[in-house]
Amino acid sequence: MTKITRAATAAAICAAVLLTGTACTGGDDGPKTSAKKSPPATPTAPAKPAVDVAEPNGDSVTEAPKIDRKTIASFANGQFGRNVPFKGGLHKGVLGIALNCTGKGTVKVDVPAAGVSFTEKCENGKVATIYNEMETSTVAPDAYIHLTGTSGVRWSFSAGQ
Repeated sequence: MTKITRAATAAAICAAVLLTGTACTGGDDGPKTSAKKSPPATPTAPAKPAVDVAEPNGDSVTEAPKIDRKTIASFANGQFGRNVPFKGGLHKGVLGIALNCTGKGTVKVDVPAAGVSFTEKCENGKVATIYNEMETSTVAPDAYIHLTGTSGVRWSFSAGQ
């Protein structure tokens, strides 16, 4: 290899090495690299949730509960108030609503189109679970479910028909 070819090769290798974040010095002996090692990362403990979110039986507010119907609305890890539309609307037939909640307070569930409303009491350290079914004769393409939790309460729900 000629001196010009060696210098061009060294420059190309040096450019490639620079792209990887290491330093490079040139010379007739080819590239020399020096890489700095960073100190090992210090592991940190995972943050603990402010509220207990699950019981040993697997009920949880971080996931929407499973129901044995076609799910038309669901939400997980909710707090305070939220309107959730029914996908495909509300139809005549049985409407099932599963609700999980935890924290000291209550969650109120309303389905205005069907005239349905109920309230569930929630406790710290436990996930309260309730499932309600009701027959509805209402057809409402823009129907929704409204949930309102008191401060400090987290909830999840699924609704199906």
